[in-house]
Amino acid sequence: MRVFTSIKVPYYPGPRNSLVQILPGSRILRKAKLSQAFLNSGMTTVGNRKNMFKCLKSVLLATLFILTHYQPTFATPSSSLPQEKIEHLATGLDRFVAAFLKKVKSPGCVIAVVGPQQTYFLKAYGVKQLGKSIPITQKTIFQLGSASKPISATLALLLQSQDKLSIESSVTDYLAGFKLNGQTNPLLVKHLLSHTSGLPRYGFNALIEASATRETLYQKVQNIPVTAQPGESFDYHNVMFSLIEDVMEASTNQSFETLMKNNLFEPLKMKRASIGYQNLKEATDRAIPHTKNEKGKCIAEKNYSKTYYTVSSAGGINASMEDLIPFLQLHLGRYPEILSPEARKILHTSQITEDEPPSWLKKFKQIEKTGYSLGWRWMDYAGERVVYHGGWLKGFHAMIAFLPEHNIGLIVLDNAETKLTIMTLMEFLDLYLSITPSAQGTQN
Repeated sequence: MRVFTSIKVPYYPGPRNSLVQILPGSRILRKAKLSQAFLNSGMTTVGNRKNMFKCLKSVLLATLFILTHYQPTFATPSSSLPQEKIEHLATGLDRFVAAFLKKVKSPGCVIAVVGPQQTYFLKAYGVKQLGKSIPITQKTIFQLGSASKPISATLALLLQSQDKLSIESSVTDYLAGFKLNGQTNPLLVKHLLSHTSGLPRYGFNALIEASATRETLYQKVQNIPVTAQPGESFDYHNVMFSLIEDVMEASTNQSFETLMKNNLFEPLKMKRASIGYQNLKEATDRAIPHTKNEKGKCIAEKNYSKTYYTVSSAGGINASMEDLIPFLQLHLGRYPEILSPEARKILHTSQITEDEPPSWLKKFKQIEKTGYSLGWRWMDYAGERVVYHGGWLKGFHAMIAFLPEHNIGLIVLDNAETKLTIMTLMEFLDLYLSITPSAQGTQN
């Protein structure tokens, strides 16, 4: 009798080894089957029936122990991917991540590969804090940094679907008197969400990190001269993006946090997701940030980054893997009653193409064009469109990505400043698309 099939692999650096289950079709968490001979063996006496019930009880208890102690990877029986493809992805990603963590001596991470209705692969690695034995799980909270942007942009489109705002409207329709220095063309709401306001970003992150107030930032963006008219060029700008909060609040007379809770967090059952530093501190299951010292060694930080909560829509959302799986599935077509196909298309459609790929993507040979949609980055990789967004705050990295034509996506949450998230994304693409690896070796 086999309860489930598993492959045992290295687990670094957690308190014990883990079992990776490569589920569906669903060969990996099988229903425990007693043999037909056992069931039909004529066990009619009271004593034999008691023995049979004891055996069944043992099977159930053993299965319960496995499910509660080894954080299984899972997928539904209706998986749309062939079993061989799932196993190829799961084993390849598991080996890659385990090797990466071991090489750079990073505390851990959690990754998931999902489809619209399925979770093909889910595994947590390592610990919340180096030197301690408390493991990361799919329920552990991470700071998302800029991976907050697609969540905020999604909220904006939900409000548009409710006729509470329009991304084609002028920002001044909601923020009376707001105007950039040198702006002659209308600044539309969609320009905020696509980093195409025309305002250069240089110096603004420094202001955020220096704990500038939101009021100071609001005035500052109107004083610096634009270098292009709205919609003409791309310049990644956290402060300009964050003005979507003001637009949403002005159009609904509700706080950004309340809007997010009522329209996304609660409908998607993102029970642990939150906005703001206080909510992070009150969470009992949260990862500890890790940075690198002068010798390149990962060390735990005593404090969390606080300043980007000033621009929460751009970098101030906290969430666990369990929160992000339904969010990504929303963008793969699940929950059309929440996000319509039309709204999804608008969110994923390119608003602008970059002149050249970001520096951190240039090493990958299969990269063709790159650009930005609404709250999402995009790239053409080996002829396939990839929609994604990363996040980085002190001691944390995050990645949410998917292939819209294939209805499959990846999430990676990392509590250390390494290249794990982007490298895992590229490994995922290479494995799924069956192409030659885009970058050789493990990079930290």
